[in-house]
Amino acid sequence: MISFKIKNVPTLFIKAFYADDVTCILDFVRRQADMRRDPNNTILFIDTPITAKTVDAVEKLTFEGYDVHFKDHHGLEVKAVSDRDKLVEVSTKKLQDLLKEKCTITVRSKHPACSTLVTPGEFKDALAIVADPDADGLTAAMKAAGIYYEGLDDDAAKLDSEPREQVKGSALSQLLAKNLAVLPSYDAQNPHERERTQELIFKNWVAAVQGDSKAESKLQEGVAKYEQGVAVAQELSKKAKLVAPGTFLVNVCESPVFDPGTLMILLEEDPQCQITVMRKDRGPIAALHGVQYSLAVARVYRDEVNLQKLVPPDSANNPQKGIISNVTFLLHVNEEAWYEHVLPGLKARV
Repeated sequence: MISFKIKNVPTLFIKAFYADDVTCILDFVRRQADMRRDPNNTILFIDTPITAKTVDAVEKLTFEGYDVHFKDHHGLEVKAVSDRDKLVEVSTKKLQDLLKEKCTITVRSKHPACSTLVTPGEFKDALAIVADPDADGLTAAMKAAGIYYEGLDDDAAKLDSEPREQVKGSALSQLLAKNLAVLPSYDAQNPHERERTQELIFKNWVAAVQGDSKAESKLQEGVAKYEQGVAVAQELSKKAKLVAPGTFLVNVCESPVFDPGTLMILLEEDPQCQITVMRKDRGPIAALHGVQYSLAVARVYRDEVNLQKLVPPDSANNPQKGIISNVTFLLHVNEEAWYEHVLPGLKARV
Protein backbone atom coordinates (compact mmCIF):
# COMPACT_ATOMS: atom_id res chain seq x y z
CA MET A 1 0.00 0.00 0.00
CA ILE A 2 1.25 3.47 -0.91
CA SER A 3 -0.31 6.48 0.76
CA PHE A 4 0.66 10.09 1.38
CA LYS A 5 -0.85 13.54 1.11
CA ILE A 6 -0.91 15.31 -2.23
CA LYS A 7 -1.20 18.94 -1.23
CA ASN A 8 -3.63 18.45 1.64
CA VAL A 9 -5.52 15.47 0.24
CA PRO A 10 -4.77 12.02 1.70
CA THR A 11 -4.23 9.70 -1.25
CA LEU A 12 -4.18 5.92 -1.34
CA PHE A 13 -2.65 4.08 -4.30
CA ILE A 14 -4.06 0.57 -4.59
CA LYS A 15 -5.59 -1.99 -6.95
CA ALA A 16 -8.72 -3.71 -5.64
CA PHE A 17 -8.46 -7.39 -6.54
CA TYR A 18 -8.97 -9.03 -3.15
CA ALA A 19 -11.17 -8.70 -0.07
CA ASP A 20 -8.16 -7.39 1.87
CA ASP A 21 -7.88 -4.54 -0.63
CA VAL A 22 -11.47 -3.53 0.08
CA THR A 23 -10.75 -3.55 3.81
CA CYS A 24 -7.66 -1.44 3.24
CA ILE A 25 -9.64 1.17 1.29
CA LEU A 26 -12.41 1.30 3.87
CA ASP A 27 -10.00 1.59 6.79
CA PHE A 28 -8.05 4.34 5.03
CA VAL A 29 -11.15 6.42 4.35
CA ARG A 30 -12.53 5.92 7.85
CA ARG A 31 -9.23 7.04 9.39
CA GLN A 32 -9.30 10.23 7.35
CA ALA A 33 -12.91 10.85 8.38
CA ASP A 34 -12.00 10.43 12.04
CA MET A 35 -9.29 13.09 11.70
CA ARG A 36 -11.32 15.53 9.60
CA ARG A 37 -12.91 18.44 11.40
CA ASP A 38 -15.16 19.76 8.63
CA PRO A 39 -18.14 17.87 7.13
CA ASN A 40 -16.64 17.30 3.65
CA ASN A 41 -16.86 13.57 2.94
CA THR A 42 -16.04 13.49 -0.79
CA ILE A 43 -14.07 10.46 -2.02
CA LEU A 44 -12.58 10.31 -5.51
CA PHE A 45 -11.72 7.00 -7.16
CA ILE A 46 -9.59 7.68 -10.24
CA ASP A 47 -7.83 5.33 -12.66
CA THR A 48 -8.82 2.37 -10.48
CA PRO A 49 -9.43 -1.01 -12.18
CA ILE A 50 -13.12 -1.75 -12.73
CA THR A 51 -13.24 -4.96 -10.70
CA ALA A 52 -15.87 -6.59 -8.53
CA LYS A 53 -13.82 -5.61 -5.46
CA THR A 54 -13.67 -1.99 -6.58
CA VAL A 55 -17.46 -2.04 -6.85
CA ASP A 56 -17.64 -3.61 -3.40
CA ALA A 57 -15.54 -0.80 -1.90
CA VAL A 58 -17.61 1.90 -3.61
CA GLU A 59 -20.89 0.29 -2.51
CA LYS A 60 -19.78 0.07 1.11
CA LEU A 61 -18.53 3.66 1.22
CA THR A 62 -21.72 4.92 -0.39
CA PHE A 63 -23.81 2.94 2.12
CA GLU A 64 -21.82 4.57 4.95
CA GLY A 65 -22.78 7.99 3.62
CA TYR A 66 -19.65 9.08 1.77
CA ASP A 67 -19.97 11.22 -1.37
CA VAL A 68 -18.18 8.93 -3.82
CA HIS A 69 -17.05 9.98 -7.31
CA PHE A 70 -15.59 7.51 -9.82
CA LYS A 71 -13.54 8.49 -12.89
CA ASP A 72 -11.74 5.99 -15.10
CA HIS A 73 -10.72 5.26 -18.70
CA HIS A 74 -10.72 1.46 -18.62
CA GLY A 75 -14.18 1.05 -20.13
CA LEU A 76 -14.67 -1.45 -22.95
CA GLU A 77 -13.83 -0.22 -26.44
CA VAL A 78 -15.90 -2.97 -28.09
CA LYS A 79 -18.78 -5.27 -27.20
CA ALA A 80 -17.96 -7.69 -24.41
CA VAL A 81 -17.27 -11.20 -25.69
CA SER A 82 -14.99 -12.88 -23.16
CA ASP A 83 -16.09 -13.62 -19.61
CA ARG A 84 -13.40 -11.20 -18.46
CA ASP A 85 -14.89 -8.33 -20.45
CA LYS A 86 -18.38 -9.27 -19.38
CA LEU A 87 -17.31 -8.87 -15.75
CA VAL A 88 -16.00 -5.38 -16.58
CA GLU A 89 -19.30 -4.62 -18.30
CA VAL A 90 -21.30 -5.76 -15.26
CA SER A 91 -19.09 -3.82 -12.84
CA THR A 92 -19.31 -0.70 -15.01
CA LYS A 93 -23.12 -0.81 -14.99
CA LYS A 94 -23.21 -1.30 -11.22
CA LEU A 95 -21.01 1.75 -10.70
CA GLN A 96 -23.05 3.86 -13.11
CA ASP A 97 -26.35 2.80 -11.54
CA LEU A 98 -25.02 3.47 -8.05
CA LEU A 99 -23.26 6.81 -8.61
CA LYS A 100 -25.26 8.23 -11.54
CA GLU A 101 -23.71 11.52 -12.75
CA LYS A 102 -20.84 11.09 -10.29
CA CYS A 103 -19.56 8.16 -12.35
CA THR A 104 -17.49 8.82 -15.48
CA ILE A 105 -16.21 5.71 -17.24
CA THR A 106 -14.73 6.28 -20.66
CA VAL A 107 -12.16 4.56 -22.91
CA ARG A 108 -8.45 5.07 -23.46
CA SER A 109 -8.83 5.96 -27.14
CA LYS A 110 -10.76 9.07 -26.09
CA HIS A 111 -8.94 9.76 -22.83
CA PRO A 112 -5.42 8.26 -22.94
CA ALA A 113 -4.74 9.66 -19.47
CA CYS A 114 -7.11 9.88 -16.52
CA SER A 115 -5.84 13.38 -15.71
CA THR A 116 -8.04 14.56 -18.60
CA LEU A 117 -11.10 13.53 -16.58
CA VAL A 118 -10.58 16.22 -13.91
CA THR A 119 -9.86 19.93 -13.79
CA PRO A 120 -6.97 21.29 -11.70
CA GLY A 121 -7.95 21.35 -8.06
CA GLU A 122 -11.41 19.91 -8.68
CA PHE A 123 -11.05 17.67 -5.61
CA LYS A 124 -8.66 19.83 -3.56
CA ASP A 125 -11.04 19.65 -0.58
CA ALA A 126 -11.77 15.92 -0.85
CA LEU A 127 -11.60 13.73 2.20
CA ALA A 128 -9.49 11.21 0.24
CA ILE A 129 -8.44 10.11 -3.22
CA VAL A 130 -8.06 6.44 -4.19
CA ALA A 131 -5.94 5.92 -7.31
CA ASP A 132 -4.12 3.25 -9.27
CA PRO A 133 -0.50 2.81 -8.14
CA ASP A 134 1.07 3.88 -11.42
CA ALA A 135 2.12 7.09 -13.17
CA ASP A 136 -1.36 7.65 -14.61
CA GLY A 137 -2.97 7.32 -11.20
CA LEU A 138 -0.36 9.66 -9.71
CA THR A 139 -0.73 12.41 -12.31
CA ALA A 140 -4.52 12.20 -12.18
CA ALA A 141 -4.56 12.40 -8.38
CA MET A 142 -2.14 15.34 -8.47
CA LYS A 143 -4.25 17.32 -10.90
CA ALA A 144 -7.42 16.55 -8.96
CA ALA A 145 -5.76 17.75 -5.75
CA GLY A 146 -4.49 20.96 -7.37
CA ILE A 147 -0.93 20.26 -8.54
CA TYR A 148 -0.69 20.91 -12.26
CA TYR A 149 1.75 22.16 -14.88
CA GLU A 150 1.33 22.98 -18.55
CA GLY A 151 1.67 19.75 -20.51
CA LEU A 152 0.84 17.39 -17.64
CA ASP A 153 -1.97 15.72 -19.59
CA ASP A 154 0.31 15.01 -22.55
CA ASP A 155 2.99 13.69 -20.23
CA ALA A 156 0.45 11.53 -18.42
CA ALA A 157 -0.69 9.97 -21.71
CA LYS A 158 2.89 9.01 -22.54
CA LEU A 159 3.50 7.72 -19.03
CA ASP A 160 0.47 5.43 -19.37
CA SER A 161 1.60 4.12 -22.75
CA GLU A 162 4.04 1.31 -23.53
CA PRO A 163 7.58 1.56 -22.09
CA ARG A 164 9.15 2.99 -25.25
CA GLU A 165 6.77 5.98 -25.14
CA GLN A 166 7.00 6.57 -21.40
CA VAL A 167 10.44 8.19 -21.62
CA LYS A 168 9.46 10.59 -24.44
CA GLY A 169 7.63 13.17 -22.37
CA SER A 170 8.94 16.45 -20.97
CA ALA A 171 12.19 16.56 -19.01
CA LEU A 172 10.13 16.58 -15.83
CA SER A 173 8.08 13.61 -16.97
CA GLN A 174 11.20 11.66 -17.90
CA LEU A 175 12.42 11.90 -14.31
CA LEU A 176 9.38 9.92 -13.22
CA ALA A 177 9.41 7.50 -16.14
CA LYS A 178 13.09 6.60 -15.84
CA ASN A 179 12.90 6.08 -12.09
CA LEU A 180 9.83 3.84 -12.40
CA ALA A 181 11.45 1.92 -15.28
CA VAL A 182 14.10 0.52 -12.97
CA LEU A 183 11.97 -0.16 -9.91
CA PRO A 184 12.96 -3.42 -8.24
CA SER A 185 10.51 -6.14 -9.29
CA TYR A 186 8.22 -7.56 -6.64
CA ASP A 187 10.21 -9.97 -4.49
CA ALA A 188 8.32 -12.37 -2.23
CA GLN A 189 11.40 -12.56 0.01
CA ASN A 190 11.32 -8.79 0.48
CA PRO A 191 7.68 -7.88 -0.30
CA HIS A 192 7.82 -4.23 0.72
CA GLU A 193 11.00 -3.18 -1.12
CA ARG A 194 9.32 -2.28 -4.41
CA GLU A 195 6.40 -0.54 -2.73
CA ARG A 196 8.58 1.61 -0.47
CA THR A 197 10.86 2.54 -3.37
CA GLN A 198 7.89 3.47 -5.52
CA GLU A 199 6.35 5.56 -2.75
CA LEU A 200 9.59 7.50 -2.39
CA ILE A 201 9.74 8.09 -6.16
CA PHE A 202 6.12 9.32 -6.14
CA LYS A 203 6.78 11.69 -3.23
CA ASN A 204 9.98 13.05 -4.75
CA TRP A 205 8.33 13.63 -8.11
CA VAL A 206 5.36 15.47 -6.60
CA ALA A 207 7.86 17.65 -4.73
CA ALA A 208 10.00 18.17 -7.86
CA VAL A 209 6.96 19.29 -9.85
CA GLN A 210 6.49 21.97 -7.20
CA GLY A 211 10.11 23.14 -7.54
CA ASP A 212 11.90 21.16 -4.80
CA SER A 213 15.52 20.94 -6.03
CA LYS A 214 16.55 18.34 -3.45
CA ALA A 215 13.78 16.01 -4.58
CA GLU A 216 14.81 16.52 -8.20
CA SER A 217 18.41 15.63 -7.32
CA LYS A 218 17.23 12.37 -5.77
CA LEU A 219 15.37 11.56 -8.97
CA GLN A 220 18.49 12.31 -11.00
CA GLU A 221 20.21 9.53 -9.04
CA GLY A 222 17.50 7.21 -10.33
CA VAL A 223 18.16 8.36 -13.88
CA ALA A 224 21.75 7.13 -13.50
CA LYS A 225 20.37 3.71 -12.52
CA TYR A 226 18.14 3.86 -15.57
CA GLU A 227 21.15 4.34 -17.82
CA GLN A 228 22.70 1.24 -16.25
CA GLY A 229 19.41 -0.58 -16.90
CA VAL A 230 19.60 0.39 -20.56
CA ALA A 231 23.01 -1.25 -20.81
CA VAL A 232 21.68 -4.45 -19.21
CA ALA A 233 18.74 -4.47 -21.64
CA GLN A 234 21.13 -4.21 -24.58
CA GLU A 235 22.91 -7.36 -23.41
CA LEU A 236 19.65 -9.22 -22.75
CA SER A 237 18.39 -8.46 -26.25
CA LYS A 238 21.22 -10.56 -27.67
CA LYS A 239 19.78 -13.63 -25.89
CA ALA A 240 16.30 -13.46 -27.45
CA LYS A 241 14.88 -16.66 -28.95
CA LEU A 242 12.19 -17.08 -31.59
CA VAL A 243 9.70 -19.40 -29.84
CA ALA A 244 6.72 -19.07 -32.21
CA PRO A 245 5.90 -17.18 -35.41
CA GLY A 246 6.67 -13.51 -34.83
CA THR A 247 7.30 -14.13 -31.11
CA PHE A 248 10.61 -13.40 -29.40
CA LEU A 249 11.26 -14.50 -25.81
CA VAL A 250 13.95 -13.31 -23.43
CA ASN A 251 14.57 -15.03 -20.11
CA VAL A 252 15.27 -12.25 -17.61
CA CYS A 253 15.15 -14.46 -14.51
CA GLU A 254 17.95 -13.55 -12.10
CA SER A 255 18.91 -10.64 -14.35
CA PRO A 256 20.16 -7.35 -12.90
CA VAL A 257 17.69 -4.47 -13.13
CA PHE A 258 17.05 -3.61 -16.79
CA ASP A 259 14.96 -1.14 -18.77
CA PRO A 260 12.03 -3.02 -20.37
CA GLY A 261 11.39 -0.23 -22.87
CA THR A 262 14.89 -0.48 -24.31
CA LEU A 263 14.64 -4.27 -24.46
CA MET A 264 11.34 -4.11 -26.34
CA ILE A 265 12.67 -1.52 -28.79
CA LEU A 266 15.69 -3.66 -29.60
CA LEU A 267 13.59 -6.82 -30.06
CA GLU A 268 11.12 -5.02 -32.32
CA GLU A 269 13.94 -3.92 -34.60
CA ASP A 270 13.74 -7.41 -36.08
CA PRO A 271 11.15 -7.20 -38.88
CA GLN A 272 9.77 -10.59 -37.82
CA CYS A 273 8.90 -9.39 -34.32
CA GLN A 274 5.20 -8.98 -33.58
CA ILE A 275 5.14 -10.08 -29.94
CA THR A 276 7.77 -9.82 -27.21
CA VAL A 277 7.80 -12.14 -24.20
CA MET A 278 9.79 -11.76 -20.99
CA ARG A 279 10.13 -14.74 -18.67
CA LYS A 280 10.50 -13.29 -15.17
CA ASP A 281 11.13 -14.55 -11.68
CA ARG A 282 9.71 -11.38 -10.16
CA GLY A 283 6.37 -9.65 -10.53
CA PRO A 284 2.82 -10.02 -9.12
CA ILE A 285 2.27 -13.42 -10.75
CA ALA A 286 5.80 -14.66 -10.13
CA ALA A 287 5.40 -13.82 -6.44
CA LEU A 288 2.51 -16.28 -6.24
CA HIS A 289 3.48 -18.86 -8.87
CA GLY A 290 7.28 -18.68 -9.10
CA VAL A 291 7.53 -17.49 -12.71
CA GLN A 292 5.56 -15.18 -14.97
CA TYR A 293 5.53 -14.56 -18.71
CA SER A 294 4.86 -10.96 -19.74
CA LEU A 295 3.74 -10.52 -23.36
CA ALA A 296 3.41 -7.30 -25.35
CA VAL A 297 2.31 -6.68 -28.93
CA ALA A 298 4.47 -4.41 -31.07
CA ARG A 299 2.62 -1.16 -31.78
CA VAL A 300 2.28 -1.71 -35.55
CA TYR A 301 0.51 -5.05 -34.98
CA ARG A 302 -1.98 -4.02 -32.29
CA ASP A 303 -4.93 -3.94 -34.65
CA GLU A 304 -4.13 -7.49 -35.77
CA VAL A 305 -3.12 -9.28 -32.56
CA ASN A 306 -5.32 -9.77 -29.50
CA LEU A 307 -3.38 -11.49 -26.73
CA GLN A 308 -6.53 -12.07 -24.68
CA LYS A 309 -7.56 -14.68 -27.24
CA LEU A 310 -4.62 -16.82 -26.11
CA VAL A 311 -6.29 -17.65 -22.79
CA PRO A 312 -9.71 -19.24 -22.23
CA PRO A 313 -12.57 -16.70 -22.42
CA ASP A 314 -13.69 -17.56 -18.89
CA SER A 315 -10.23 -16.82 -17.42
CA ALA A 316 -10.23 -14.61 -14.34
CA ASN A 317 -8.15 -11.43 -14.48
CA ASN A 318 -6.47 -12.18 -11.20
CA PRO A 319 -2.82 -12.72 -10.15
CA GLN A 320 -3.87 -15.59 -7.89
CA LYS A 321 -5.37 -17.34 -10.92
CA GLY A 322 -2.17 -16.72 -12.85
CA ILE A 323 -3.50 -14.27 -15.45
CA ILE A 324 -3.47 -10.47 -15.71
CA SER A 325 -4.78 -8.72 -18.83
CA ASN A 326 -6.55 -5.36 -18.89
CA VAL A 327 -5.94 -4.59 -22.56
CA THR A 328 -5.61 -6.68 -25.73
CA PHE A 329 -1.93 -5.88 -26.31
CA LEU A 330 -0.57 -6.90 -22.90
CA LEU A 331 -0.80 -10.24 -21.12
CA HIS A 332 0.87 -11.70 -18.03
CA VAL A 333 0.50 -15.39 -17.19
CA ASN A 334 2.01 -18.05 -14.96
CA GLU A 335 4.02 -20.97 -16.30
CA GLU A 336 1.06 -23.33 -16.33
CA ALA A 337 -1.03 -21.01 -18.49
CA TRP A 338 1.98 -20.32 -20.70
CA TYR A 339 2.52 -23.97 -21.61
CA GLU A 340 -1.13 -25.03 -21.56
CA HIS A 341 -2.69 -22.16 -23.50
CA VAL A 342 -0.44 -19.29 -24.54
CA LEU A 343 2.53 -21.00 -26.21
CA PRO A 344 0.34 -23.45 -28.18
CA GLY A 345 -1.81 -20.51 -29.29
CA LEU A 346 1.25 -18.54 -30.38
CA LYS A 347 2.59 -21.52 -32.35
CA ALA A 348 -0.77 -21.97 -34.08
CA ARG A 349 -0.73 -18.38 -35.36
CA VAL A 350 -0.21 -18.04 -39.12
